[in-house]
Amino acid sequence: MATEVAVTLRKILLLLVLAGALVAYLVVYEFPQAEREASKDKLLSIDKDAITGVTLVYPDREIELVKGDKGWRLVRPVEAPADDAAVRSMLAMVVDAEVQRTLDDTALDPAAFGLDKPNVVARLTAKDASPPPISVGKNTAIGGKTYVRKGDEPKVYLTTTAIQTGLNKQPKDLRDKQILSFQDGDVMRVVIKRAGGDSTTLVRGDAENWTVGDGQAADPTEVRSYLASLRAARAVDFPDDAPEGLAPYGLDQPRLSITLTGKDGVEQTLVIGGERTEGNAMQVFGQRQGAPTVYALGDWSYRSLDKGANQFRDKTVLKMEPTNVGRIDLTRREGGAVVMVRKPEGGWRFERGAEGKTNEGPVLRLLEDIEELKGAEIAAETVDDLARFGLAKPDVRVTLTDVQGKEIGAVVASKQDGKYYVARVGAGPVFEVRDYMYNRLDKRPQDFVEPTTTTTAPAAAMGDGGAPVPEDGGTLEGLDDYAPPEE
Repeated sequence: MATEVAVTLRKILLLLVLAGALVAYLVVYEFPQAEREASKDKLLSIDKDAITGVTLVYPDREIELVKGDKGWRLVRPVEAPADDAAVRSMLAMVVDAEVQRTLDDTALDPAAFGLDKPNVVARLTAKDASPPPISVGKNTAIGGKTYVRKGDEPKVYLTTTAIQTGLNKQPKDLRDKQILSFQDGDVMRVVIKRAGGDSTTLVRGDAENWTVGDGQAADPTEVRSYLASLRAARAVDFPDDAPEGLAPYGLDQPRLSITLTGKDGVEQTLVIGGERTEGNAMQVFGQRQGAPTVYALGDWSYRSLDKGANQFRDKTVLKMEPTNVGRIDLTRREGGAVVMVRKPEGGWRFERGAEGKTNEGPVLRLLEDIEELKGAEIAAETVDDLARFGLAKPDVRVTLTDVQGKEIGAVVASKQDGKYYVARVGAGPVFEVRDYMYNRLDKRPQDFVEPTTTTTAPAAAMGDGGAPVPEDGGTLEGLDDYAPPEE
């Protein structure tokens, strides 16, 4: 008992020593370090939210921004909405800049620090009092610092080079680059027109139900993806804010026009015209209807928005609910057929084509794969000529029947000339599908059989000296001369 008490006391003393060391570390290092960080001088003492104007003066240009009720706006060199996030980030580079060191010598030569002809002078205006302008000079040769000056002060301050890069802006860097602004739920109609007169119209029904063309069901996922691409179409440059003509940009006869109509009936239209190469990048020219500015967009914008009716069509091969399926009849042309029936108490059993216990996992996955089976392209509008796609004698046929014994539908699949085709028997188009979707249907009967566990016969017991002993306790014939191996 005395030993246990001594051990406990030693543990308590050890914990007290560790706790004391932790407190000492916090008092000696962490707390003073936190105080030093909090007490670091800022280049400016001003609330970012109180800033109402910014003027950036460079050797070759000036940029002026003003904050209004609707956010920031460029007023020089062009009148245009500004990107609020970009402006706030730029202001943070100035307001949050920390003074790393101060040079107080009044005889300092500004030219030595690049402050006689600064790279940029940032003039901020605020609601109450405006801070002194910040002049940004050279970077230090080593150490990653930048020389700056506040107003007419003789002092030179050193801060991080982030202020240099953060203030090095062109007007396009601060402009709002979003072309069309909308919420998906507000869009009721989309009209896509191509050069030559080809037109695709999407119309919202209720909630996420869309139709395309002459009232055919559209795939809601495809529509949402298209709206996301349209909203993500952003300018990478602003070639012309007051074009004298649109022909140089191919916008007099655009190759693509997209018009959105909202719940309030207001329309927004983006047109896309010609293209240009900037460096290694291809760009296309665009314009928003009712605004003069010509935008340059990445050519991916055109590729993602140039879609026709077939790309929006709902390409679901067979609409079904897996839990409503009572019977699966799968036949393969290369041999192998299986019929599986849902049991009243739950689970599945083989009616024919396979023996053993049904593996529930593959059965459920097959039903899910059929439910999710969608075409990548429409190969033919009708199933009148199945032979052309190898579907008259399909590689795989799966027929589903509901729990009441009524046929839900049959799906056929074939590989023809390196392509994969599927169709619903007797209805709907013929679809071209990805190879993995075809492979999910091409199942053999044994794929649905639960594997059996094989056991290995136990090794014969060994008697004294290592000689095998028969299980019945008798003698093993032919082992009379058995001798154990030499050690």
